[in-house]
Amino acid sequence: MIKKLNPLKNRLFSMMTGSFRNSERINLIESLPRDSEIKVLITRPNHRLGNQLLLTPLIQEINKQFPNCKIHLIVNGNLSYILLSNYQCVETIFNLPKKPFNNIIGYLKKSLSLILNKYDIAIVGCEDSNSSKIFVKLSRAKLKIYNSGTNKLNKPEHIAKIPVYNLRKFMNPSEGSTHRYPKLSIKLSRQEIEKGDQLIKALFNGEKKTICIFTFATGNKCLSKKWWLKFYKELKTEFTDYNILEILPNENVSQINFKSVHFYSNNLREIASVIENSVVFIGADSGIMHLSSSTNTTTFGLFNVTNSKTYEPYGDKNESVKTNSLKISEIITKIKESIFYNQDI
Repeated sequence: MIKKLNPLKNRLFSMMTGSFRNSERINLIESLPRDSEIKVLITRPNHRLGNQLLLTPLIQEINKQFPNCKIHLIVNGNLSYILLSNYQCVETIFNLPKKPFNNIIGYLKKSLSLILNKYDIAIVGCEDSNSSKIFVKLSRAKLKIYNSGTNKLNKPEHIAKIPVYNLRKFMNPSEGSTHRYPKLSIKLSRQEIEKGDQLIKALFNGEKKTICIFTFATGNKCLSKKWWLKFYKELKTEFTDYNILEILPNENVSQINFKSVHFYSNNLREIASVIENSVVFIGADSGIMHLSSSTNTTTFGLFNVTNSKTYEPYGDKNESVKTNSLKISEIITKIKESIFYNQDI
């Protein structure tokens, strides 16, 4: 019944949040002392892995603009404690229950505790999220950012870049989007990276480099077994000098029927450390694709449904690939070019 009411609920909330405007004195953000311990609130009440990782460029940008800042986050669930554990600037995480109506008392208690805090800046982590806007509205922040205002020149399409763009428009109006956007980052430690190397060596004999694949995705984003089996066959044929490692999802399913050496962990940072020690990652649009994009390993995102310009892995040699317009052989060629490019630099 609740699911059936969601479209109506979303329309009502969209009508309400559509009237929210940036603070009248928003331009005062330029005059905030850059070396002060300002408090910033980022709102993104969502529990999904990808959506929480997509906040990391904004966190990096805020920390760059205000090196001594203290950042508070509103998210759902406990993932951010793990994903952002090496972000020293993140002081507090308000982890709201994933299903508010199942834990309404806990939801209200945490909501009230964050509303009692005072902030210098509150910024929406996702422009399309009504709940993000509502929490910014409820916050006791001096300066509130919902969007970039009327100035939308060169506004990016990527969901992770938009809040960075919005902040920059008020921090440095003359600069706009001329500077490179921070990419997703999970900030693995040296010890974590070394452990990932050990995990791969335990799975394979020899000194071959490793290619990671992730064959799962939700709904229509998940490519068929037929497609993946053909892709895996060509991958093995073209990359005989490389290990091929399949990262398994929580669902413990494989679109290649577990034909390759595979790896599973319930520790997301451990999975990231394994990917970090690979030369390339290939997977459909999913949380694990964003996890790979948050490492330094080249990530190829396979897109056939969702808008690649909004969710693609960007930065470095990362690339989105449209599987409904490219042949498998053409995708293999792209991967080859990327690997050989990385070997040459």
